[in-house]
Amino acid sequence: MKRALNDPVYALPLCGRARVLYQGKEVRLSRKGLALLYYLALEGPTSRARLADLLYGHGSALQNLRVELHRLGQALGREVFPKGQDPLVLPPWLRLETSGHGEVLEGLEEVGGLEEWVLEVRARHEPAPGLPWRQELLRELASLRPPFLLVLRGRLGAGQRELARELARVLGLAFHQSLRPEGLVYLEFPYPQVPVREILRSKAFLVLSLDPGEDPRFFLELRAHYPPERMRVLELAPLSWLEAREGLLAGYTFQQAAGAYFLAGGQPEWIPEWLACTTSPQRPLAQLRLKARWLSEPARVALERLSVVSGLIPEQVLDALGALPYLEELERKGWLVYQGGYRFAREAERRLFYSILSPGRRHELHERAATALALAGRGQVEAWHRKVLGESYESLLNPHLREALLSGGRVWVKRGLGRELALLTQGGEGAFPLGQGFGLALLEPGEKAHLDFSSLEEEAVLELLGEAYAPEDSWGLLLSVRGAWGEGHLRLEGSFAHRLLLPPGPFHLRFSGVGVAEFTLRAYRPRSGEGTFRSGKAPVDVWVLAAKKAEEVPEQGEKKGKNQGRGEGNVHP
Repeated sequence: MKRALNDPVYALPLCGRARVLYQGKEVRLSRKGLALLYYLALEGPTSRARLADLLYGHGSALQNLRVELHRLGQALGREVFPKGQDPLVLPPWLRLETSGHGEVLEGLEEVGGLEEWVLEVRARHEPAPGLPWRQELLRELASLRPPFLLVLRGRLGAGQRELARELARVLGLAFHQSLRPEGLVYLEFPYPQVPVREILRSKAFLVLSLDPGEDPRFFLELRAHYPPERMRVLELAPLSWLEAREGLLAGYTFQQAAGAYFLAGGQPEWIPEWLACTTSPQRPLAQLRLKARWLSEPARVALERLSVVSGLIPEQVLDALGALPYLEELERKGWLVYQGGYRFAREAERRLFYSILSPGRRHELHERAATALALAGRGQVEAWHRKVLGESYESLLNPHLREALLSGGRVWVKRGLGRELALLTQGGEGAFPLGQGFGLALLEPGEKAHLDFSSLEEEAVLELLGEAYAPEDSWGLLLSVRGAWGEGHLRLEGSFAHRLLLPPGPFHLRFSGVGVAEFTLRAYRPRSGEGTFRSGKAPVDVWVLAAKKAEEVPEQGEKKGKNQGRGEGNVHP
């Protein structure tokens, strides 16, 4: 609808103190009334129920909203919203002024439940420097020309807006976050309620951000009518460890980089936030809570309860935590996925939900989960909840995990290191070449990586040197060494140096759990202790997989990490 030439215009300055200006003078409004107008200006048409929940959040919210709408009309001297209009639409004579100086939406963070939204809007309008990531994708997209529709699928933190802003710079187009006839127009949920035919006539480069879960009607209509040659859909996956290490994480120590990368789930927009705040960064948390508001209240509460479970959520726990009635909604909207059982779509999002639970609430939920699992005889899964509760859990672990965590059953002997032997890989997955060694990043529970090696023609000492990061509230990054002679298990943590005596034959390394690691692998012919002393090199402790043929070394493990240089000192997992 076009505005009449003599229709007065009221301005909502985006920067600085939130207020309404008419002909340069401020119009006095309540803070909730201001918040309502700004929300509609920035997010588009919004239902009365949604606004009432945001501004008031109690049983009389809709009645309070009706009173506030009446007060707005009185203060502005005219009808702002037609009677019965739902969703509410900002009238054309009220407009957002994006120029100016000062903090975005200053003062509105104190209104109702808008703090997370205000923080997200401020982050949305921060000037972004040239991206140190997805450069290859940007070069590929630089050949596109408007009119065009680019759809960016991605989860929270994938950086769709920053990518669109940088693409506008590369293409030499003006960047807009509302519909315009030209330039690059970036749109995200909630989408504008306009006829598709108007968008089809647009000469702009349209970039649509698409959340996970069920495809919205707006996107389906565009896809059904947009010419295929003028449209492209891209999935924005998390950055690989190599991409992040060479870009956003360049110059940081391994532990700093790996911690930020893991906790951000590899999402480029969140990695700098975790670098700046290693506990609970507010921007990702605000984005998560804002997005979760589109869930029904019971489903959102159920999702927060389920955050006490990492990986697959047993059906007994789903029932005990009251989540069964809401699984369909949580899966449809992309928060949970089904992979032989329900689990969070992203571990990084689960951890953020878990961080907002109070200590008492966490204890209660872990207790409910542990009780349900104990009754179902699921001791291995129960063990983690018992550990968090500070209770005994060791007897519930399976033998492999117990060995990895508690060093059970390991046998050590003294060995020297002789001539280096060739190691030939036969294949692998999840572990990638990295300089002289390998790297791996397991971000989601249930992910695995492996390396397979050709047969050793003689007995050898396999040496693993490297660094590993795993969050404290997990079983960590676990390594299984397998061969025809058996299997051994250990946990990789911190700066590690492990030496394993392997008999002849092929062997395999299997990595599981969660965490990030970089390591080198070398094989040596073992020497007898006598020959080692004559050569002037101290013997080292070696973990013997063929335990029956070995003699246990007294006081094993007491000198862990004291001297971890290659070839000297006693080193234990």
